[in-house]
Amino acid sequence: MAEDDAELARAVREVLRWASDDVPRFRRLLGWLCATAHDPAVPRARAADEVRDLGLDTPELATFHALLTDLRCGEPEPRALAARLGLAARSASSAPGPERARAARLHAALLLRANLAAPRTMDSDEIDEEAVAEPDPAAGEGGFTWRSPLDVEQYLMLLLDMIRLTQTGDLKRLELGIARLRALLDALPENDEQTPETRRVLTALLTGWLDAAAQLGGSLRLGDDVLALARELDANGPGRSVEVPPALATIQRERVRAQREGDLDTLRRLVGELTELLAALPTDHELRFAVLNALAAQEHELAARAGDRELTAAAARHYLELAKTDRRRVPATLAAFLPMLRANAFACLVSLAPVREAVSHALAAAREALAAPHPHPNSEALLLHALGRALLHAARHLNDRAVLERSIRVLARCRDLLIEGRCPPHSGEVLVQLSEALWLRGQWGGDRSDRDLSNARTVRREALAVLADDVLLQSGAEHGLSVARAGATHALWLAREAGGRPAQAVYALELGRALVLRAASVARGVPERLEARGERELAARWRAETGAGPLPGAAGDAFLTPGLRRLALDALRERVPGELLRPPEPKALAAGLTAAGVDALVYLVPGRRPDVPGVALIVRPGGAASLTLPELVMDETIPKRLDDRTPLDRYLDAAANRSRTGGDPRVHSSWRAAWDGHWRVELRGLCDWAGPAVLRPVLRAVGRPPGRAPRVVLVPCGPLGAVPWHAARVGNEHGAYRYACHSAVISYASSGAEFLRAARRERLPAEAGQLLVSDPHLTLVWAEIETAALRAHYPEASRYGSFLSPADAGDAAGTPEEVLAALPGGAAPAAIVHLACHAMAGVHPARSALRLAAPENGPGDGELTVADILDRAGAAPGTTAGPLVVLSACETDLSTRDHDEALTLATALVSRGATDVIGSRWAIDDGATAVMMAVFHDALTRRGQAPPDALRTAQLWMLDPDRTPPPGLPPDLAREAARRDLDAPHLWAAFTHQGNPGTPPAGRPLIS
Repeated sequence: MAEDDAELARAVREVLRWASDDVPRFRRLLGWLCATAHDPAVPRARAADEVRDLGLDTPELATFHALLTDLRCGEPEPRALAARLGLAARSASSAPGPERARAARLHAALLLRANLAAPRTMDSDEIDEEAVAEPDPAAGEGGFTWRSPLDVEQYLMLLLDMIRLTQTGDLKRLELGIARLRALLDALPENDEQTPETRRVLTALLTGWLDAAAQLGGSLRLGDDVLALARELDANGPGRSVEVPPALATIQRERVRAQREGDLDTLRRLVGELTELLAALPTDHELRFAVLNALAAQEHELAARAGDRELTAAAARHYLELAKTDRRRVPATLAAFLPMLRANAFACLVSLAPVREAVSHALAAAREALAAPHPHPNSEALLLHALGRALLHAARHLNDRAVLERSIRVLARCRDLLIEGRCPPHSGEVLVQLSEALWLRGQWGGDRSDRDLSNARTVRREALAVLADDVLLQSGAEHGLSVARAGATHALWLAREAGGRPAQAVYALELGRALVLRAASVARGVPERLEARGERELAARWRAETGAGPLPGAAGDAFLTPGLRRLALDALRERVPGELLRPPEPKALAAGLTAAGVDALVYLVPGRRPDVPGVALIVRPGGAASLTLPELVMDETIPKRLDDRTPLDRYLDAAANRSRTGGDPRVHSSWRAAWDGHWRVELRGLCDWAGPAVLRPVLRAVGRPPGRAPRVVLVPCGPLGAVPWHAARVGNEHGAYRYACHSAVISYASSGAEFLRAARRERLPAEAGQLLVSDPHLTLVWAEIETAALRAHYPEASRYGSFLSPADAGDAAGTPEEVLAALPGGAAPAAIVHLACHAMAGVHPARSALRLAAPENGPGDGELTVADILDRAGAAPGTTAGPLVVLSACETDLSTRDHDEALTLATALVSRGATDVIGSRWAIDDGATAVMMAVFHDALTRRGQAPPDALRTAQLWMLDPDRTPPPGLPPDLAREAARRDLDAPHLWAAFTHQGNPGTPPAGRPLIS
């Protein structure tokens, strides 16, 4: 063996002579080593011919010829082949004088092929990167051609970067590789005829790197950017040198997005496209296994969501075909992934058909794959997660304790890998599966039943901590919400299974609520936090990269390379999951209540019919308590008789129909009127139910302090966030309804953490400036009347928008940029901002928007969305005072889905730095709203009340049959104030207060 090794070393040194004597032949060898990395194996005779054609046909080169023949035909055992390639590489590791760079390239190319044969055998420190990257003076000379428009030296360096990134997951390597590709794109000559083709190839490679960046960094936003780039590449035609079919790469990225958004139509379309792609491929195509894997996974996903048996059978068929793929038919760059894909296919077959034979096959395939070299640092975790999930499904189906034990062992190992940092982002589901498995074992009984149930709760809390970190990795509210939405379900489960311990239930809810809002607040302070930890370079890079795009010359909104974002967050949290978004303990909430002068923070948690009652978790300065509310329940499934639905479910349905049809011009006015009438009936029924079922017992439990109404902050969970709880009818008095707002000063909060953050803020004095915004589109007549009336309270206020009177020109058009400038973090923040304009609650909460003026010469349609408010710079860290923002518009404190994230225009403004925000739960009546806003601002200015008290004053005024208009009311508003129906809930109950629930300190009125 030693003699063979010496002979191989001599042969390699002989080849090194080509580096000076026959440069074209030497470069042809390098090109062959790089190019065949993308090809499947070939028969031995053909392999021998290829190697002979490289000039390796002399006796002194026989051992090197034999090595490269073995490499090309893919027949030897991978580890043995990698060892021989490593020996050859070390023999080429040095050469004298000007041939040093070429020798370094041969050394690197051989090590690269060794690493493809047996992953993670290449020692990066052995490679002389500086020499490999050095331009070759012979590049472009005759005598050598190959398949890529890039020089072979450039391609080798890029291939080395890719393999090292794939097999190490090194974020710094990721950034270096992206920087190298950007530099190559920047350096392309403008007038060279090869430039368009080279640009396409480099852009395709950069797209792949950015895709890897999105996966390693956990950035959904970058993933969507990559999808857009891939579509553009498809439209323009891929470069000839891009081997992976662009169609497959684009479909895979579209699948990820469709799964995230629950888009079944797109999933069905992609199944069709993949089916066509598979049919077009020969049975021996080197990428057939990749198409099979994508198609089976797509069919599996769609079958699970739609319950389609035909798709289930098709997925099983394709998984089986994938499992039979011969490694030699797979490109060398991908061959090491095949054992893992095969094992994953068998695990998925267990999920599709949970029988004992399938379990045995899956375990055997997993053992084989785990014994092979792992092609990626996350490979083991990904396989174990799939296997553990499948075994848990089989254990439930078979009622088999032994299979459950295997599932727990597998998932527990996966948890260890997560703790070691060897799981990809978004791996919290591993912990959810482990929690479910432990809970199931605990329910099945046994000596460790109580310990299992306790451990299940602990692991579920760990899952929420990991989820919080994943939300922080997102660079925008919309993508943060996509990650966060699972948190509410887990938090609610933990709260319900808290075992009668209200403090633990409160903490559980806080773990999973309003993660996007908390992440937005934390992200604004990241540079300052990094500097405080001594990470000045990371802080500077974070600031510098805001606004940079993923491609040279591209613009991105607050784009951060995912590697940088993850490195920065790791530095801050010191690898403790969830540390940065850790919620406040109940003791901290109790202390915050005392400091703010608030009597109770109340979480309303819905139950499920027929056997899970609702509950109110009441945090007071003295501690937390639980109040069972048997009628606070929702239907888990739709009852056979619609009349059997709960008042809450009936109202939510009516509100959704009214909201959907109200702004749809295709719906006839008569139908809109009918839906509106139906909604009003259900609103009255809701108010009748909400008092005795919820608010009356809650207020009784809170108690009434001597001489004043109690101050209560509500945190409604789930769809309860759409309910106007302050309008709950808690009794009758002298023949008139008595509502909750008669008995208490009620504010709302998205979470206890957001309550604490807002309660610490002071209110800016009115002298700091006021802004009144009137509808820029001149479609709301009452908006101009409303803002004109408010001039009596704020004569120096700026006025934005459009006005009917030519003599009454505004100070600005009222574009989103102009309004943002007046909000916290803007160039000229005001103390009071009142907006009377159109607004809408979006189907996606982050897209809910105020409709302002469109910029004359800029991009945008004039919408200021929740995402805009959260993603743009808000109040600087350490800011202690904020404005009052009044959103006198429709649906500004309404979320149509993902209710536990509580993403509304109102909550976004509180997160941005506002101290108080007034918002609305539904589309409002313009005239009645204008009157109520006049009363609200009168209470602020003339009476010096805090915003929550002023809103209560205005609502009680609307309910008072003997009401008298405030002094100085204009004639139009005076006539509106005389309406006899102002006490109807649909006219006054829409408006809510978010923010600081306290009163001003003694002697310090809000408005002077």
